[in-house]
Amino acid sequence: MPRQYTVSEKVIARNRKGAAARNSLDCYVKQIVDRAPELTDEQMEKLRALLRPAPVSGGARDAV
Repeated sequence: MPRQYTVSEKVIARNRKGAAARNSLDCYVKQIVDRAPELTDEQMEKLRALLRPAPVSGGARDAV
């Protein structure tokens, strides 16, 4: 009969914390930055579109 191994709550909590760190937005950004030289022109354009500042409304041009 196979032996059943148990994992302590402390180990489970550590594993959850590690998984949360691997799946964080900061981790994904770091991965993209680390692999920036590999990006294609199409991928760079997608990132530029996301990082482009949004237009601000309510300025002098909108008053006309």
